Amino acid sequence: MNWPIYLIGGALSAVWLLWRYKNRRMIQMGNKLPGPPTIPLLGNALMFMCQPEAFIKVLKDLMTEYGNVSKFWLGPDLNIVINNPDDLKLLLSNTKTSVKGPQYKYMADVLGGGILSGSGPIWRRHRKIANPNYGKRAIEGYSKVFNEEVDLLLKKFRCMPRKQFDVYQQIVRTTSHAVCRTLMGLTKEQTTKLPHIEELIETSPSIYEVVFRRMTKWYMQIDPVFWMSTDYYFQKHFIKIMTDFCEVILQHRTERLRTLEDSKRELMNSEDDSSVNTELSVIDRFLLSQELNKDELVQETFTIFTSSQEATAKISSYVLLMMAYHPKCQEKLYAEIKSIIGDEDRYVTDDDLKRMPYLEMVFKEVLEAVPHRSYFAEDGDYTLPAGCSLVAPIFHLHRDPRFWTEPDRFDPERFNPENVKTRNPNAYIPFSLGQMDCLGRFFGTKLVKTICVRVLREFELSSTETYDDLRVAISISVVSLNGYPIILNPRKK
Repeated sequence: MNWPIYLIGGALSAVWLLWRYKNRRMIQMGNKLPGPPTIPLLGNALMFMCQPEAFIKVLKDLMTEYGNVSKFWLGPDLNIVINNPDDLKLLLSNTKTSVKGPQYKYMADVLGGGILSGSGPIWRRHRKIANPNYGKRAIEGYSKVFNEEVDLLLKKFRCMPRKQFDVYQQIVRTTSHAVCRTLMGLTKEQTTKLPHIEELIETSPSIYEVVFRRMTKWYMQIDPVFWMSTDYYFQKHFIKIMTDFCEVILQHRTERLRTLEDSKRELMNSEDDSSVNTELSVIDRFLLSQELNKDELVQETFTIFTSSQEATAKISSYVLLMMAYHPKCQEKLYAEIKSIIGDEDRYVTDDDLKRMPYLEMVFKEVLEAVPHRSYFAEDGDYTLPAGCSLVAPIFHLHRDPRFWTEPDRFDPERFNPENVKTRNPNAYIPFSLGQMDCLGRFFGTKLVKTICVRVLREFELSSTETYDDLRVAISISVVSLNGYPIILNPRKK
């Protein structure tokens, strides 16, 4: 009567033995590395059965106990944590580690195998197509749109009651519209009328939480279990509205390309492309390349949208929050802003931003304290066993006392030229290293600085909370569990 149990048990054992045979070299090499003891099938998955806030401590304890190189198993996936900055540079700069780790398949379920979640030939091809719109020269042409969107943000701020609120909820709408009007090539009217744009803005952080749970919770990686969860139905609904949203964007740009002059098309991929050809958006380039199928076009369109608007909104919110927490830093930055812009109510230019060294120091310190990418995993095939995932613990590296004095203190002076000279440059990698560094780093930096300069020029920021109250958790990015609570106080003219 127990034969079904024996049959299932035998089948599972056979699968397990076959997996061990096929991955015997990875297992042998992995066994030579230090790490916590495992249990059959699950590996160390139970370690990560914790709240997101505790995830930080789990990784820190692992590195503290086992040193600069340690391992853990998430089911069949071997993860090797490298906590030495020079080793990380060596590995991340090598072409053999330019493949995303197996956990990214859960992100690919939503975004496909493209710029954010993919790797290999498809990723390289898509990134090459999009690259001209992210170059420094191309981004200089986005100043007007950035400032126009900040105008609307400031208009909202002036009408708000003088009480504490979560600034991210307002800024993310500014960054979303800025992305649509630059990288997507849409008009303001087209952006405003996009289907589901408000719902996508509200729920994009939640889809990343779903992805992260699948990455780290062993039971959520079992498809039948996931299919019975509320996460599955949320993801299914999200993909539906995401598809509707992106199809309208693609329709707008397809219609625009029909009227685009041949001279503009011919500039694509020429030497003057990124500096002269401002007519082509990233979406236009994907369409004109004819290398993406319909599903890939939808997925890459949303990848461009969500990776740009969410990251810049969070970083902007963190900068403003840190200024609210640290009045002396805020006043020093305000003095710099006023010395460059004065009392004139005008747009911020690239030249203005280049003349603000303290702003750059504040920006870098925020990314040191709360890097947008908390960690990432890539396939190893260098000195690491092929098939494993290399884990770069950026959050912990940025708070490592070996490289940072008082790492838990907020101090922009860490990034003055003299202090930078004495520190290992590889200990600071907010945008990663090597081939898979952040494509949108120049775009994001300029948009964040434009928002923060104009907000700080007009408002003095405060908060009922303090820096010591800040609670963060590791997800796909570092999120503030408190939100981003600030109070806006108009500055005296």
